[in-house]
Amino acid sequence: MNYCPHCKSSISGSWKTCPLCNHELVISDSPSKSSWQNVPLQFNRNKAIRSFISLSLILVILYFVLDFFFHFKYFGLQYVIFGLLITWTTLVIIIRKRSNLAKMIIYMLIFFSIISIYFDYTLSWSGWSITFVIPILCISAQLGMTISTRFIKLKVKDYILYLQLAALLGFIPLVFLIMNWVVYYLPSILSVVLSFILFIITLFKYKNITLDELKKRFHF
Repeated sequence: MNYCPHCKSSISGSWKTCPLCNHELVISDSPSKSSWQNVPLQFNRNKAIRSFISLSLILVILYFVLDFFFHFKYFGLQYVIFGLLITWTTLVIIIRKRSNLAKMIIYMLIFFSIISIYFDYTLSWSGWSITFVIPILCISAQLGMTISTRFIKLKVKDYILYLQLAALLGFIPLVFLIMNWVVYYLPSILSVVLSFILFIITLFKYKNITLDELKKRFHF
């Protein structure tokens, strides 16, 4: 069994670094008595990575199949790869940092959205930031958070409000569609549809937990 000298905890499973403090673990057959309870391996990291690799390959293949039939004029493979990179970034954040991870993902979503709009504006505005980048960011963040929470046993109350917030942010492209600011509708439509489905499912499935967390945060 591995042992963390920093936390003074015995760590079961195949961890190489401590899931509590991220320090390197020491292999010890008879570690000193721990002041904390043993920390079980809560998810199979290799299984999660294999699943994300499979999902990435499926999405790329699906893009080529759809492009063969519909001949996308504006929606290139680079946008699919960009979305996958954001999804993988979300996965890495969730695996390496357990605390406030959902909040970090929301901050990442907002940060990259602002950066993309800034560069689009400074490089002679063409609308690629609101047509492609922001909708893809919303889709990727939601997929990353939703899929990752299925592999990692997080408490629902720790991420439920941020998951709902991510879903609400996914409705922002609806404004782009209504105002006719986008030159290509598919990314925005996908973002809105996914956000609606995620928001409704999460709301009904975790209604009581959501209400309890709202009461705590806003002191109802």
